[in-house]
Amino acid sequence: MSERGILFSAPMVRALLAGTKTQTRRAVKEREGSVHADSPRPYGRPGDRLWVRETFFAYGRWEKRYNEKKQRDEWRFVDMTLERSHSYLYAADNPDVPVEKGRSATPGWHTRPALFMPRAASRILLKVVSVRVERLQAISDHDAIAEGIERDAGNTTESFSCPVDSYRSLWEQINGIGSWNANPLIWVVEFRRMEA
Repeated sequence: MSERGILFSAPMVRALLAGTKTQTRRAVKEREGSVHADSPRPYGRPGDRLWVRETFFAYGRWEKRYNEKKQRDEWRFVDMTLERSHSYLYAADNPDVPVEKGRSATPGWHTRPALFMPRAASRILLKVVSVRVERLQAISDHDAIAEGIERDAGNTTESFSCPVDSYRSLWEQINGIGSWNANPLIWVVEFRRMEA
């Protein structure tokens, strides 16, 4: 069993927390080569775990350090959240946390991109149920709903007007106009939420 991080946007984090998102689709990258059963799987295999990386707030300060490899000073964030007995906060829950602007040596709350989330800050753990490769447009209505698409707010029965069209809109928001029509090969990762 392996464990790796996976990035999710704030709306998708809310869907994970609500239990409405049990699948994710990610484009197969060229460097991943052929996608036969024995090829590398960047999102794991059944039984593996994925810890969710999301935009978060950390308590800390900025400092300059010399980078030997680049031969120059660089700004580095010093995370002091846990040592100051604070808890991490999350943009999906708290979009209005008062944060320090810019890089300051004075400790305070700072917005941190999901890419820089340490494992200790992750609050959502997923167990991979299955991984497969298919064309993007092969998505079914059932799978589109499992992607955590938003429900039609105007319908009191909480049905979806057209799940695949709703997912297409989401895909193009993330990947750009025309990305749906390209119909790329994608990884389909099914998972269930575990207690972190």
